[in-house]
Amino acid sequence: MVQHTMKRDELLTYIRDLLSNAGFYVSDVYSMRPIGFDLVARRDNTLLIIKTLTNINALSEEVATELQKLSQLLDGHPLLIGLRAGNGALGEEVVYDRFGIQSISPETLRLHLLEGIPLQVYAAPGGFYVNIKTEQVKKMRRDKQLSLGSFARSLHVSRRTVRMYEDGMNARVDVAFRMEELFKTQIIEDIRILGQTIKDHSNTQNQSVSNSSTHQEGKQTISKSFLDKIFNLLRKQGYTIIPMGRCPFEAVSKEREKILLTCVQRYDKKLKRKAEIVSSISKITEKRAVMITDKKGTKQNIFGTPLIIHDELRKINDPEELLELILERISS
Repeated sequence: MVQHTMKRDELLTYIRDLLSNAGFYVSDVYSMRPIGFDLVARRDNTLLIIKTLTNINALSEEVATELQKLSQLLDGHPLLIGLRAGNGALGEEVVYDRFGIQSISPETLRLHLLEGIPLQVYAAPGGFYVNIKTEQVKKMRRDKQLSLGSFARSLHVSRRTVRMYEDGMNARVDVAFRMEELFKTQIIEDIRILGQTIKDHSNTQNQSVSNSSTHQEGKQTISKSFLDKIFNLLRKQGYTIIPMGRCPFEAVSKEREKILLTCVQRYDKKLKRKAEIVSSISKITEKRAVMITDKKGTKQNIFGTPLIIHDELRKINDPEELLELILERISS
């Protein structure tokens, strides 16, 4: 059983072990800062990008937006796992929301993954709610020849509220249970936390390189001029550059359907650690990664992450040529 006094590092270890037991390939914990997520995990076609906080209210809107953006680019799903919201513990088998990111307790994750318990209840202002099968409710009411008034009285709500249910509004938990008791069938829909659809709030195709200024907090070894120079070279080769402010990689480079996790780092003592992290993310997300640096070293890849120096990048003319060099460096 998870203790609500558990520290964040203990929570991360618990979640990582839980996901492994549920059949996920799980990354190491990412300790570099700043970073907007802590783990990535894959099982079959499900990719989770996970942020953990003891208090989910500590997640900022800025970090949530980047989690959504990254999840969309990598065909993954963001998930926030925490112990409480403010001073109150997160309820078991309840899904919360923080700036559009589904948020659950570790116990809820355990029950869902290891015991197969479906999730149906979500928290919202005013209480706990469920998604109802609107068309089924409407059809069953008519099949039973129930008027809006009599149906409303059975549910202890107004006629107007019944109309809103039949127009697609979700219901409080107690009202939904009365519906199921009346119709003798399940009308509550399950909530998917492993495969939610990520809406595009970021307009990633139009991201400008000026956004790269967000990388400078905590990354003083990378000058803005060097970062911009690399991004401009990639752009000339046909890539769309989506800068990432809280990732071990500085950008996601996109060319048609090809995604490239792009790490820009001076050839210094941080290079090895960043390459190790990016290599782990690359394997689990099944996206290619590249480390672009300023000078040549003794290796052409570190932990399987290809190293390409700035002068080599400048001589490349198109995405295919870059991809060929990356594949060559992976196996060297």
